[in-house]
Amino acid sequence: MSGKNIRIVLRWVHIALALLVGAAFYSPLASNEAYMAGTLWGLIPALALTGIGMWKQSLLTKLFKPVNNRAHQ
Repeated sequence: MSGKNIRIVLRWVHIALALLVGAAFYSPLASNEAYMAGTLWGLIPALALTGIGMWKQSLLTKLFKPVNNRAHQ
């Protein structure tokens, strides 16, 4: 998968997670304890990880390059 495709996927996942978090705080779902617990313990950390992934994408791609490519450089 190319860097461009990774960036596009991360961006759309980040947007979808942000919409779900926004729905948790600005809709009647705020009174649903299960949804709020899932938001606080699942959606917000995933949102942070996708944001960090977009921010540090170049570092992450260098880190996860196959070992064979690193040896030849």
